[in-house]
Amino acid sequence: MEFRDFHAHLENGPFSLEWMQQFIEIGTKRNVVEIGFSEHGHRFKESVGLLASEGFRGEWTQKEATESIEEYIKAVEEAKKFGFPVKLGIELDYVPEYENEIRKFSKSYPFDFVIGSVHWLGDFGFDHPILKSIWEKSDVNKLYDEYFSVLIMAVKSGIFDFIAHPDVIKVFGYRAAKDMAPVHEELAKTAKDANICMEVSTAGLRKPVGEIYPSPELMSFFKKYDIPVIINSDAHLPEDVGRDFDKALEFVKSFGYNKLCYFDKRIRKTIDIS
Repeated sequence: MEFRDFHAHLENGPFSLEWMQQFIEIGTKRNVVEIGFSEHGHRFKESVGLLASEGFRGEWTQKEATESIEEYIKAVEEAKKFGFPVKLGIELDYVPEYENEIRKFSKSYPFDFVIGSVHWLGDFGFDHPILKSIWEKSDVNKLYDEYFSVLIMAVKSGIFDFIAHPDVIKVFGYRAAKDMAPVHEELAKTAKDANICMEVSTAGLRKPVGEIYPSPELMSFFKKYDIPVIINSDAHLPEDVGRDFDKALEFVKSFGYNKLCYFDKRIRKTIDIS
């Protein structure tokens, strides 16, 4: 079948047609007919305030924010004019204290889709390899509770078109010892109320955890509440576009799904996979 991959990052190369073409060429080999580029908001000078803090998060953000979002938008829009099968997106970290600023930013540019994600719990960037040692001295149950609490707030915010890698908290393989089913169900119920799409991401297969996001348990709750889903790769390099989509498709179908989401000008559309 034909796929769409609406979670790809250009950060390891320039905002150029040539670099985007490499993503498209690999995608074509894997039946990916459209790519949604979704740069991390933290890369842009214009969005420093969306992650601002005085600790590690603030220092890291200041170093990362080297690009102009106008140049990014210009490059993707130019690719569209050249007939490239691409969409303009962005991935924004949800930080509760900056919800209003994030909402305003998300509406300030002509995005085809806006991805919401949680990578920070206060000053702890829990998926940053350089901070991995913090996990060893942390209460894993508490971190899981905090993560899903923030993620549920992100869903309720109404800012985002879909939520990326919904259980990325497991990235390094640390697992909560407690039963997470009640929390997973709360997330699914909230997603249902918010009418939001959830991502099935193959990126987890390339991480230490070695499995798709979300877990089968969490996916079962998404299906229980008929939460729409989108399959993405979270590619940061061309070679990862559409990677393991056959496995993700089998995973999704095993729960009884027969449709996938994609987006155009912030409007959700579906494709039949039955």
